Amino acid sequence: AITLSSFPDEWKVARVMPLYKNGQRSIPGNYRPISVLPAISKIMERILYDQLYNYLTKFEILSDSQFGFRKFHSTASALLDCTNDWYVNLDRKMFNLVVLIDLKKAFDTVDHQILLNKLELYGIKGQALTLLKSYLTNRNQKCQIKNSFSSERLIKCGVPQGSILGPLFFLLYINDLPHCLNKTKPRLFADDTNLTASANSMTDLETAVNSD
Repeated sequence: AITLSSFPDEWKVARVMPLYKNGQRSIPGNYRPISVLPAISKIMERILYDQLYNYLTKFEILSDSQFGFRKFHSTASALLDCTNDWYVNLDRKMFNLVVLIDLKKAFDTVDHQILLNKLELYGIKGQALTLLKSYLTNRNQKCQIKNSFSSERLIKCGVPQGSILGPLFFLLYINDLPHCLNKTKPRLFADDTNLTASANSMTDLETAVNSD
């Protein structure tokens, strides 16, 4: 697969099993889809992940504002970073304003072409980019209930659920988000984001947040 820059189609079929959460069992929204990928595909994914993550780390490509799905980062380190800034601002007699953002269906709405464009922007080119494009495209899923299976459906967007590469792809997809902000300081944990603004007055705080 690596030599041919092609990810086998047989490895790109996910079994989706609905897991009941609560409420009426006849309502599809009361089930959580659990995606299971072929075990052999994860061996290849691990190889690709290690190479890609090492490259991103070596060239310091991942944003310092991102604390999710990264070595030596956690929710605790994100919280410590936040609270440190808040205390410093309070010591300076400044006001803090925090905006909390949670992106809905974030992993499921990733546009493949935009992701591939960003991978190329970050230096992933040639055979490596061709292989990752093959990994993302022509993916299918089928629903399994006990021993019964539905027909396969093509997945047109999103990173593969239950995959090894999926979370890293998502980090790259939103990696440039902090560069779009001028007045607020962001911290991200995957798709969860908080923006901190500080100012000497509530009016200035409102202006700062609205400008971003």
